[in-house]
Amino acid sequence: MRAQVTGSAMFDRRRGSHSFTYGAELPVAVSGAKLSRHFSTLDRQLISILQQDGRRTFAAIAREVGVPEKTVRRRVKELVDSGAIQITTVADPRLFGFHMIAMIAITIDPGVPVTEVVGSFLDLEAVDYAVITTGRYNALIEVLCRDSEELLTFVDSELPARPGIRSAEVLPYLDLHFQEPSWEAAQSKPRRAPRGPGLALQPVDQQIMRVLHTDGRMPFAGVGQAVGLSESQVRKRVSRLVDRQAMRITAVVNPRHLGFDTVVWVAIKTTRERRASDVAEELTHLPFITYVAITAGRFDILAEAVCRTAEDVMRLVEHDFAQVEGLADTEVMFCLDLYYEAINLPGDSIAAAGAAIAEAHRPH
Repeated sequence: MRAQVTGSAMFDRRRGSHSFTYGAELPVAVSGAKLSRHFSTLDRQLISILQQDGRRTFAAIAREVGVPEKTVRRRVKELVDSGAIQITTVADPRLFGFHMIAMIAITIDPGVPVTEVVGSFLDLEAVDYAVITTGRYNALIEVLCRDSEELLTFVDSELPARPGIRSAEVLPYLDLHFQEPSWEAAQSKPRRAPRGPGLALQPVDQQIMRVLHTDGRMPFAGVGQAVGLSESQVRKRVSRLVDRQAMRITAVVNPRHLGFDTVVWVAIKTTRERRASDVAEELTHLPFITYVAITAGRFDILAEAVCRTAEDVMRLVEHDFAQVEGLADTEVMFCLDLYYEAINLPGDSIAAAGAAIAEAHRPH
């Protein structure tokens, strides 16, 4: 989810749970299900801490994990340089002008390879996410549009051009209610603070977020140099964006590398006795839930859960969902393969300046 699309799209192998990020520096990659990586105990500790706060100081991390600061600094650099993680920004797409987001649920003709059909969507600028699923649908495709006219163009022009599609249901988002890019945090959640009023970004805020996407740990002095502000002004603006939940700075990594091997989407119908927004809010407090959208169409809510095992899914369905009032029906779709697409935002010159400054600040 992002704003105006420019430049070519690239696939991001590091993400597995769904959350909004963007940028030009992500490598071309295959889908997450085909990847494997070994992380040491220290790596896992570092990633968990950086997912909670991507800018936490190396000194503070070293104290928490009980190793020398230089060891932490070196290992984080190795994880970033190898592409195992990216320390970047996660934000709400509506802040960048994407006011029409939809999940398109598709079924594919028998005999047509699902991977080929899904792969044909990944070069389209409106598509930021695709997943091959079990159940009623063969795949879910998320699209980001500025308005309903752009969505109509996608449905009217792009969908019919994909061979092999038997049917497609458009589920427009009425509210992107929740996203949690840290899967460790999603396992057991404290009660989160309610969302505050919407925050209108100033252009310089968007510029700061673009620069920090390139390197979420870039010194604020470097960010200021890229956007024309002082270090203290950047620090205050970043603090405000984070405090108002407009942005998170986090380590992005494929959850399967951390043992979260079972990703599911849950399509939910609610009862008339309870508001969908209240049900959605209660879902955000359940273990494993990482993404919640209130939708129009056949379903009222779509939720993503990132689990370690099928037993976790059973617990979610039989125990946790049973505690939520207002659920009329649920459909669980297991994700067989995940695809992510990173698309550039306007202001590539800002991102390029940020990348150059990031490289200048990188220890060699």
